[in-house]
Amino acid sequence: MPTKKPAGRPTPPVRRRKGTWGPLLLAWILPGSVACGSASLSGFDVDGGSQGGSGAGAVGFGAGNPTAGANGASGGGSGGGGTAGTIVLRGADASTTPSSTANGQSAPPAKVAINDCPGSLSPATIAALQTGGPIPASMKWLYPYDGTVFPGGLPAPTLQWSQASPPDGAYLQLHSKSFDYAGCFAGGDPPELVIPQTAWDKAWEQGTGVNDPLTVELTTVTGGVVTGPLRESLSFARGSLKGVVYYNTYTSQIAGNNGAVMSIAPGASTPTVLISIPGIDPVGPCVSCHSVSANGQYLAAQRHNYLFGGTNGSGLVDSESYDLSSTATLNTGAPLAQVSNDDWGFSAMYPDGSRLLTDGQPNPTSPPFPGAAGNNPGMIGPNPSKMYDPRTGATLSFSGLTAKNAMMPTFSPDGKKVVFNDYDHGSGHSLVVMDFDPAANVFSGAVTVFQDPNLYPGWPFFTPDSRQVVFVLGDGNNFASTHTPPAQDIAKSDIYIVPVTGGQATALDAANGFFKGQSYLPYPGRDEHLNFYTTISPVSSGGYFWVYFMSRRSYGNMLSSSDAKIVVADATDTKSMKIWVSAVQVSETGVAQSHPAFYLPGQELQSGNIRAFPALEPCRADGQSCSSGVDCCGGACTSLSCGQPMGCSKVDEKCSTASDCCDAAVKCIGGFCALPTPM
Repeated sequence: MPTKKPAGRPTPPVRRRKGTWGPLLLAWILPGSVACGSASLSGFDVDGGSQGGSGAGAVGFGAGNPTAGANGASGGGSGGGGTAGTIVLRGADASTTPSSTANGQSAPPAKVAINDCPGSLSPATIAALQTGGPIPASMKWLYPYDGTVFPGGLPAPTLQWSQASPPDGAYLQLHSKSFDYAGCFAGGDPPELVIPQTAWDKAWEQGTGVNDPLTVELTTVTGGVVTGPLRESLSFARGSLKGVVYYNTYTSQIAGNNGAVMSIAPGASTPTVLISIPGIDPVGPCVSCHSVSANGQYLAAQRHNYLFGGTNGSGLVDSESYDLSSTATLNTGAPLAQVSNDDWGFSAMYPDGSRLLTDGQPNPTSPPFPGAAGNNPGMIGPNPSKMYDPRTGATLSFSGLTAKNAMMPTFSPDGKKVVFNDYDHGSGHSLVVMDFDPAANVFSGAVTVFQDPNLYPGWPFFTPDSRQVVFVLGDGNNFASTHTPPAQDIAKSDIYIVPVTGGQATALDAANGFFKGQSYLPYPGRDEHLNFYTTISPVSSGGYFWVYFMSRRSYGNMLSSSDAKIVVADATDTKSMKIWVSAVQVSETGVAQSHPAFYLPGQELQSGNIRAFPALEPCRADGQSCSSGVDCCGGACTSLSCGQPMGCSKVDEKCSTASDCCDAAVKCIGGFCALPTPM
């Protein structure tokens, strides 16, 4: 398993924040370091940089970028009218019932056009915008990134761009094979525009997959001067994200400015406070670090109270679990189970929630804040890995685990494997995959799938097919986004993928912000190598695996170092931590390709958000309402009602093997029939 340094991967300078002990103390306990085979679009190709498993020599960070066409040629657009065979809708009429929404189904044959003009603009202004003008150097896309793949069912993205002066008006056009949109809008400062939801939903419904990109064209007018159109291409997956997203938040305005556990329901534009207790950020008490079973039924979390609080002044009050299927509101005063002497926050929850394996911590910690080199910040140590039944709090015996301290463990979706950082044998530099027999709680067959002599792999997570492991590789020996206190500079970290059998690891360049060795991020020099805390949706959708991660990168002009709605002085600001999602596809031969990430809608812009856990919603009984078979205990959704598969299983219905699926081109991935590659 040779190690090679990917070409063109510069190591950027480390950013350091100056300050006295007060800021350092706060930074210590803030969540940056303590967690209280198809055609490519717009030039994005298979991720380039790779790194081997056992490696001699250090590996640099990141590589990759910008796609040609982010700033297109000048010239007018096509307007909003229809042609023969086109259904022309006004904006208010655009929310028609889709004729096809399931994965892999073809789009309706009739072309649809939506016209949202004139809006507030005059006919003369619209005519000038349709004619177009030059594109000055100051005008460029900030978000979304060219080549981003979006699933269905999400709130529409906010288009964000830069230009010398705020626009007075904007003309937006969206085009695909079977869809046209034209919209006229007043300008604003900073320059941004939310795509109307009806237009976004209709664009997804009409899309036919990877060979049918959505072209976005934006023309603006300022003081009578027309610029644009800017052009970029986006792509739609023929499927939607499944389940609920749970995440840690800090300084949340809707959670009392304290650490909390939040949730985002499918398609929601705002989060819900799931677990929150009164406290003072960053001291606490708070409940934030958590893990969720893949089936969405059980959640394990831990309660902290820093400044000599908790058990023996350690900062740990207790660990507790909750049944997410029992009630819509969790009672923090009556958890399902709790223990007072162990950390469950970073544990590996078994897919059905029947057991958890704790995150072992190798090195000793002391009050007032638990933290040590080689440990995950906020976790008490030394504290070896143990197994519990989170439903009762009872300890469970197990055997065969080769590491006393299995750090950041995760079970595979099929429950047959576990992956962890093997600190005992690799001093934090290696990942190990082991087989697991749930009938006897026996681990066996340890395989070192990745190691690096200098950098630290962390937060490994299995893909839905249990064949690959996605992880982050960084320079911090505490596996967090800031280095071990008292050093409070930002760590450097990027996302990689490696087979469960070991071999060559590949950097997910496009997700990291790179294309062909160059950064495509709109604020180069500030936003590279800031990718941490990987997780993955347990269900494949549209031929993609959906990788979630926290990044301290800028978010267009909504969140950046200047000229933004929210200004963050640098990446050490808690508010810089946001959750992003990248579509990743892996071929049958194991070649991985990622795509530029999108900002997860629904999270608070004002708070720091990390470690998203996408999990299924607790399944629904036969006869209850549903949107797909993934929602149902019986495994099928027919006429929006849960039941059993009728004969063979369709896409998103339960399966045991590929032979259970109706379509021979569909595979059984993670227990559901799914497209193996994007269409």
